[in-house]
Amino acid sequence: MGLNKIILNIALAIVDFCTFFLRPVPNRITFISLTSDHLTSDFKRISDALQRHGGYELRYNLVVFKKNLWGDFLYFLNCLKQVVELKRSRLVILNDNNYVISRMKPQETIVLQVWHAAGAVKKFGNQIHRQYEIKNYNAIVASSTYWQSCYAQAFGVRPEQVMNVGMARIDDLLDRARMKANVAAFYERYPQTKTKRCVLYAPTFRGNIIDGFEVESLHLDQMADTLPDDVMILYKFHPLLGDIRFQAPNAIAVNQEDLYTLMHVSDCLISDYSSVIFDYALLKKPMISFVPDLEKYKRTIGLNMEYEKDFPGAICQTEMEVADALRNLAAYDYEKLYDFQKKYIVHTDGKNTARIVRWIEQQMKQQKKDA
Repeated sequence: MGLNKIILNIALAIVDFCTFFLRPVPNRITFISLTSDHLTSDFKRISDALQRHGGYELRYNLVVFKKNLWGDFLYFLNCLKQVVELKRSRLVILNDNNYVISRMKPQETIVLQVWHAAGAVKKFGNQIHRQYEIKNYNAIVASSTYWQSCYAQAFGVRPEQVMNVGMARIDDLLDRARMKANVAAFYERYPQTKTKRCVLYAPTFRGNIIDGFEVESLHLDQMADTLPDDVMILYKFHPLLGDIRFQAPNAIAVNQEDLYTLMHVSDCLISDYSSVIFDYALLKKPMISFVPDLEKYKRTIGLNMEYEKDFPGAICQTEMEVADALRNLAAYDYEKLYDFQKKYIVHTDGKNTARIVRWIEQQMKQQKKDA
């Protein structure tokens, strides 16, 4: 354990001791995130639904953690603030892992982990070497019973604590009216894409927030001449990788665009170990995998799925193989895609948010009875 963590642990213990008298405020629900400073995605849908329901006091601790000296200091102060927030909340909702909760969750506080991905291609959390053990969550949101085992390992819970209710934000993806309006607005911003076959390239990162992030990317500048004439690549990298750009004339940076809008605009997805392959499967469109480091990745990080067996599309090691796969989409195996979707992301009724909110309501009612 490093000196920073020792100092943080001492400070947390002091704040915990000095606030021993604090108890949860009835009906208070607190959202905590270190990856966004405003409500987005699952958090926004759940928050909006709870506001419509009424009767809850909603609080928000939403920040973006930056790995530098000032960022470390702000993180330190935020952790101390979280001690008080945890003690004063009946329910806490997370979308990423939380050190304070893993170290000292109050017994009376319920913690719901909605996570930020529809599945986990790669091993994560307690499945890999990390600085602290993840624990003390009461329930985890999942998109299929398939994820119960690996989520239980990753989050330090029992399999029955992993709830197959679906991710709230998937309701946005399946909202046809909303997506139709978003697509129309996209074409106004990028009119050159309207007559093209748009291919979305959305890879994940390598590395982590402590050791730094890396990217294993298609060389779009080099492969521009190999693509079919009617293909336009829309590339969107993981937010943690920054605003990466290429000079290829048939590729457009869309890093600031809404991911789900891009999914609806595109005719095909190219990705790797990113969880976007599960979301995209719901649209029943072709997918291609670019994983030149597949064997190394399996050895060093590890995978939570039988990638080579289950991925519903071409698995490519080179740019030339990707270009060939794009030219042969007419032969795509849609039956394999359907099987993939039914296994890994099962909810297609647009009621994921309602199921999550129903669980929250039940927990809050039970807490009142027990109080």
